[in-house]
Amino acid sequence: MFEQNPIVRFGLGTAGVLLAFGTATCAAADAPPGRAGASEVSSVGGRASSPTSGVGAGGSAAGPAVAAPAVVTPTGPVINIAGSGGGGGQPNMTCSAEGREGERVPVDMYFLVDSSSSMADIVQGGTRWSAVSGALVQFLRDPKNADLGVALGYLPYVDAGTCVMGDPLCLCLLGICVPLSPTLASCEVTDYSKPTIPFSLPSNVAALASDLLARQLNGGTPTRPALEGALQYLSTWATAHPERKPVMVLATDGEPFGCTGNTPQDVATVAAAGLAVGIQTFVIGVGRSLDSLHLVARAGGTGQAFLVEDANAATAFADALARIRNVSVPCDFLIPAQGDQGKIDPDKVNVKYTPTGATSSVLVAKTHDGADTGCSADGGWYYDDPASPTTIKLCPTTCSSLEGGSIQVEYGCKTVVQPLR
Repeated sequence: MFEQNPIVRFGLGTAGVLLAFGTATCAAADAPPGRAGASEVSSVGGRASSPTSGVGAGGSAAGPAVAAPAVVTPTGPVINIAGSGGGGGQPNMTCSAEGREGERVPVDMYFLVDSSSSMADIVQGGTRWSAVSGALVQFLRDPKNADLGVALGYLPYVDAGTCVMGDPLCLCLLGICVPLSPTLASCEVTDYSKPTIPFSLPSNVAALASDLLARQLNGGTPTRPALEGALQYLSTWATAHPERKPVMVLATDGEPFGCTGNTPQDVATVAAAGLAVGIQTFVIGVGRSLDSLHLVARAGGTGQAFLVEDANAATAFADALARIRNVSVPCDFLIPAQGDQGKIDPDKVNVKYTPTGATSSVLVAKTHDGADTGCSADGGWYYDDPASPTTIKLCPTTCSSLEGGSIQVEYGCKTVVQPLR
C-alpha cells in the first residue's frame, strides 16, 4: 500500500522515564549464579545502591516481588534475576564502569484531524471543532511536548474542483465556488499524501496553532484515503529519520463516510499496513456511536480508540492527547559508540531502574538470547542489532511496569544475562 520502511521500531513508554548515568565500581555483574548480594554497585554521586543481582521487571502485577531489595519497588511485575550467569567471570573481581547521559529515542507525531461539516455540531462549551482544536493547540504549546516532532493534516480535502457553478450544493460568488454538501470530499490518496504543515525540527508551534484555529469546516469523512496518504508521507519521513519514532494520531467525530472502499475495515487494513512498517496509529473518536474505531486502533497496534463524549469533549480530548504522549514515548534508549575508555563493549553494558523516591536501584537483566525473541513475562532488555548495537530496547513487560523513576545504563562491567528457562 506504501513503501516498506526497513527500520524496526518498538515499544511503549511512560512519562517521567529518563536516563541517568554516573561512574560506578561493580563486581556482582561478574558474580557466579546464586551469589546475589555478593557485592554492591555505587550509584550516581556515590550513593550506595542495591546488589547488582536483584530484581528487574517482569512477572505478575498482582504478585509479590521475587527477591526484591528493601527499597521502594515499581508497581507492576518484577523479574528475579538472581543466579543469572552474566556471561561468567570471576567472583569478587571489581571492574570500572562509566556512564554518561543518554538520549531516549525522540517521537514524531502526525496529527490527522477531521474537519468535516459535522465537527461544527454544538457540544458543551462550544463546538466539537473548538473543543478538539483548542485542546490540540494547548497540547502543542505545552513545554513538556517541546521535544516532539509534529506534522498536521486534515480530512477531508475539498478544493474548488469538487464543486462547480450550477451545482445546487455549491455557493458561487465572483467565479469562486464553495461546496456546501457534507458529502463532498476528495477520495484520491495523493491529495492526502502531503500534510498541511509538514514536519520541522524543532516543530513550528506557531504555524501549527494558527492553521488549526483558522481551519474552515466542510465535507465528509474519507478516512481510508486520508489515512493511507498520511501514512505514505509519515513512512517516507521515518525512512529518512531512522533515529526517531513515527506515530500517527487520527482524530475524527464519525465513522468513514463517502468514497468507495471506505468502511471501518478498509481503514483498519490501512492502519495494519502502517504497523507493518513500524508506525502505530492512535485513534481519538469525538461524539456518539464510534465503537467501530476500536477496529482501527487494534489494527494500528494501539489496543483501542480513545472515545470522547460531547458532554466533556475539550477536557477528555486533552486527557487522550496526554495519554497518547505518555504511551507513545518508546522504551528505547540510544547508546554512544564511544565512552571515556574507548569503544563501548556490547558485552559490558548493564541496565538498572531506580523507582521514584527510592535510594537503591534494581537490575534489569538482558534477555537470554540478546534479542526480542527472548522477551517473556520476565521482561528484560535487548539490542536493536546484537552485532552492531545503537539502541537498548526494553521488553514490553519491563516497559509497561515502569512508573516514573529513572533508567541507568552502566558501561564497563560484564552484562548480566537472564538464564535460559
